[in-house]
Amino acid sequence: MLIDEEFDEFTNFGVGGGRGRGRGLGRGQRWMRDNSLMDIRLAEPALLIFLNHEKLHGYGLLEKLADLGLKGINPSFIYRILRDYEELGLVQSEWDADTTQGPPKRVYTLTTEGEAALKRAIASLKDTAHRIQMILETNVQKE
Repeated sequence: MLIDEEFDEFTNFGVGGGRGRGRGLGRGQRWMRDNSLMDIRLAEPALLIFLNHEKLHGYGLLEKLADLGLKGINPSFIYRILRDYEELGLVQSEWDADTTQGPPKRVYTLTTEGEAALKRAIASLKDTAHRIQMILETNVQKE
């Protein structure tokens, strides 16, 4: 049973059957914005791929995401992923005061564990791409 300050995170409905507390987008609404849920999820493996090639700071990662068409993702989301990756041991960071003007920037690199996670992410992306292709082909058959 839910108490007043809790709500069912699976249905987004709180006590009394009303809408949730504004967490997340309702079904279907996620496709009404510039960034879909899929765009957000694609950012996660993309960060690993970028860091596999070079050391980068958060703003550099945001620029690379924008180059892929993943513009408008909130920077706080990217920094949250990077913190999570660092806690999991997938990336490590250090302060770089030498190559930047202004205050030092935290620069991220991929660890050995991150390289293993990247391999799993690439396999997962390939499987997902195959399923997406099947969905698109189903839609073409209807037209």
